[in-house]
Amino acid sequence: MVNLNQMKQDLKTKLSSFRYHHSLAVAKKSKELAKYYHEDLKKAYFAGLVHDIAKEFTKEEIKKWLAVGKLPKELLNEEYEQIIHADIGAVYLKEMYCLEDDICEAVRYHTIGNVNMSRLSKIVFISDKIARENLAKELQEVEEVAYKDLDLAIKKYLLYEKNRLEAHGKHLHKESLKILRYFC
Repeated sequence: MVNLNQMKQDLKTKLSSFRYHHSLAVAKKSKELAKYYHEDLKKAYFAGLVHDIAKEFTKEEIKKWLAVGKLPKELLNEEYEQIIHADIGAVYLKEMYCLEDDICEAVRYHTIGNVNMSRLSKIVFISDKIARENLAKELQEVEEVAYKDLDLAIKKYLLYEKNRLEAHGKHLHKESLKILRYFC
């Protein structure tokens, strides 16, 4: 695995201060949950740390890594604007740092999830949602449940997000809906 301090330095050059501190918080929360669920603490911390590495890539960088990863061009559509960084980040980390598949998977699935997520991916997914200050009441409940049942925490989060989006005339991503159907 890549040297942790070197990765932190790299992230500082790629991310805004806000995004970098968010990544540190997700890394810390991922490590806490990994300890509870007996997962590899270093991998969980590292995956949480790098989960948003491509969040602030330019459009040109996104197009480049989309081509490198042979990802579908539909990811460039506006509907994917807030989530494309997950797929791009996974490709980037694999190509540039030769990171292990399980870490790249956790990065890939941290936005919308996947029914086949590993426990590490589930930890990073839920950590990204709850490693924040001033959590909404519903997300505080998700955080509490995350230390008892990861699947239930994911279900609660997705139900919360579904309701929040629908209140604004939007819809949950089809992959996230598959997870909800799987858990229900």
